[in-house]
Amino acid sequence: MPSIKERATSLLMSRIGKTAHVISVARIGNFLLEIDLQLSQALPERSTQHLKCEVAPYAYRDYTVACWDTAAQTATLIVDCGHEGAGSSWALELQPGDEVNYAGPGGGQHQPSGMQHLVCIGDASAAGHFHSLYLRKTNQQQFHCFLQLEDPLTRQILQMPVQPLSNNGHYFTDLHEWLYHYDFPVANTTYYVAGNQQVVIQVRKLLRQQGKQVKAQGFWG
Repeated sequence: MPSIKERATSLLMSRIGKTAHVISVARIGNFLLEIDLQLSQALPERSTQHLKCEVAPYAYRDYTVACWDTAAQTATLIVDCGHEGAGSSWALELQPGDEVNYAGPGGGQHQPSGMQHLVCIGDASAAGHFHSLYLRKTNQQQFHCFLQLEDPLTRQILQMPVQPLSNNGHYFTDLHEWLYHYDFPVANTTYYVAGNQQVVIQVRKLLRQQGKQVKAQGFWG
């Protein structure tokens, strides 16, 4: 029997839920899926907004809109399927023409700052989140994206340059080395950290101890 929270979420979806249709599903590397959706309503021109998708009965997951085509009214999601769960199972089974029930958009807390350097740090689940920031930056801003990925050969995601970090226990070692290598100016750099909640907390603490400006958002874990 569904919990009170699940029933409340289901009722909310029935009231404000919308229907999208899957246009295409493609793999990026080993565990990332690029899902293009035809939406029933337009979205604001804003980064890091998300859709709450029904992935199973009484089960919902938030996915950031990685990019949005205003004219075609299509949205692209990037879903990390590198772990077991209702969301991964749902995404892996999607086929063109399938219906997707969703609510939203919500979120949008992270927007590009006015700093010269935008540095994104996270795991694969943050790929869409960071890509939406990438599209909204100015031509004068420098963008760097450090992602913990299962596939180290993934060097770009939807034309966004990516520096893959180790996923085998050496994540923080790799991160330290790369941040030391780039030596971003503290006064002119904003760090965006997203993904696994516990990792986000650790990375945010590390960066703030060094006096850096951090915007953080945990997604799971």
